Amino acid sequence: MGYALAELARLTGTELVGDGSFEVTELTSLKSASESSLSFLSNDARRAELISTRAGALVVSRAVANDLERGLISNDPYQTYAELSVLFDTEGIPFAGCIHVTAVIDSSAVIADNVSIGPGAVIGPDTLVGAGSVIGPNVTIYPKTHIGCDCLIGASTVIGYDGFGFAKSECGWIKIRQLGGVVIGDDVEIGAGCTIDRGALDDTVIGDGVKLDNQVHVAHGCDIGARTAIAGYVALAGGTVIGSDVTVGGMTGFTGHLSVCDKVHIGANALVTQSITKPGSYLGGSGGVMDAKDWRKNAVRFRQLDAIARRLNTLEKHLDTEKSKDL
Repeated sequence: MGYALAELARLTGTELVGDGSFEVTELTSLKSASESSLSFLSNDARRAELISTRAGALVVSRAVANDLERGLISNDPYQTYAELSVLFDTEGIPFAGCIHVTAVIDSSAVIADNVSIGPGAVIGPDTLVGAGSVIGPNVTIYPKTHIGCDCLIGASTVIGYDGFGFAKSECGWIKIRQLGGVVIGDDVEIGAGCTIDRGALDDTVIGDGVKLDNQVHVAHGCDIGARTAIAGYVALAGGTVIGSDVTVGGMTGFTGHLSVCDKVHIGANALVTQSITKPGSYLGGSGGVMDAKDWRKNAVRFRQLDAIARRLNTLEKHLDTEKSKDL
């Protein structure tokens, strides 16, 4: 499949530079590009890579437009790349287009129009799957789960299983029956191997436009706001409330029953132990998160701890010597 460069400019709302009749046959990285490729530079700091690429056309920002002989100028090259990827995807979403004969669907489940369900998937009773959604292979959807329209659920994800709830007694643990469900909004993407628990009393809620990477765990009663994006291996303990337009780096944990306000970015490998009430960027490790600027200052101090300890030891020895002289 090929596109004239001028047509790609029209479809993506970008500014054309050079020969608009140039035919682009593939979308590739700068490193693997050929003379008929269209590639992109999303980080202006890496503009030196433009020298060595063989790409016939490029998508760049206006800041590096002077380096462009043929291609597209975009206000956001990475967004333009995302739009182009749809055009050059000849295969489409895997397992879309049908309900596989091996899928097990309860008779009480409500399946809207144009829903695709992959092989081995199980759709339980009292569930709803909205129009245009794609349920991947071996996905299990437990009762009392409602999935909105145009959602994409990756392979082997489990939605609506019991939350981790037990009460201690003299005879052992008493299982707390989970009485809530799971409500997932529209245009939500949930990666492969995720687990989203049903609520203990109130529903677990995933807002419109949320994006979850692979291997994300959402415990019972969590609430994730619209358009929030969460990277892989993140775990939310029960009752965590995350606002809208939040981004969370991989391997981050939330200790539960806390809240994060809208428009917060939390870096990777963090542990969130307290609520975050102010928008901004936060970083941290096992000691909890803090404002990114403060964390970076403390990280510098941490790397200097050994030198500081040596200086302190030298000063203490010097003081001990002076005291001995006075005696």
